[in-house]
Amino acid sequence: MKYEKTLKYNTDLINQKIMGPNPLKLEEELMKDNKIKTGSVVMDLGSGQGITSIFLAKEYGFKVYATDLWSDAEEKRIF
Repeated sequence: MKYEKTLKYNTDLINQKIMGPNPLKLEEELMKDNKIKTGSVVMDLGSGQGITSIFLAKEYGFKVYATDLWSDAEEKRIF
């Protein structure tokens, strides 16, 4: 897989926020051939630093609600 969407986000800031394997690559693979309509409301549980939530909103046009036990929600709003 070429991860065309993920490559747009290959920046130092994104790499600093990754907490394990690249979650954008994993998400892009999971979303391949998805049937979820643009504008749908989705929940990103275990969203870490919020980069997966932003990815879902920007690349797939979803309205995303996100939560993570280990990250402060107010910090995510800034990104």
